[in-house]
Amino acid sequence: MKSEPMMNYTDLSTPDSFRFVFRCDRCGAGVPSERYLFSTKEFLEPLHEDVRALLWTRQHDEAYERASGEAPTDFNRCPVCGRRVCDECFALSPEVAEVGTDMCVDCKKLWETVVQTAGHRFGGAAGKG
Repeated sequence: MKSEPMMNYTDLSTPDSFRFVFRCDRCGAGVPSERYLFSTKEFLEPLHEDVRALLWTRQHDEAYERASGEAPTDFNRCPVCGRRVCDECFALSPEVAEVGTDMCVDCKKLWETVVQTAGHRFGGAAGKG
């Protein structure tokens, strides 16, 4: 299954190589990709500037697709809000496990607030009846 491309990234490509830093959607922590070299080895003669630019663009896009496909292993997709976050911004706790899913720390805080509010509303009403 092909993963969707990472959207939060910095492009560090140069005329000779391609490299990207993929970032956490919450805190911005970055994970650099492998460096991919720009190659013109299949051409025997020096390339015209326009042909070189087209080839560079094609290889850049291919390098981004490849690097972006590898990046999700460094990030967690929050099933609630859909953001891709680093391990530091992802909640793995017994309380969250009760709902049957892990989530980013922002969604966990929201979930805890909802549970706490519901507990006060329903717990108090149930105790009086």
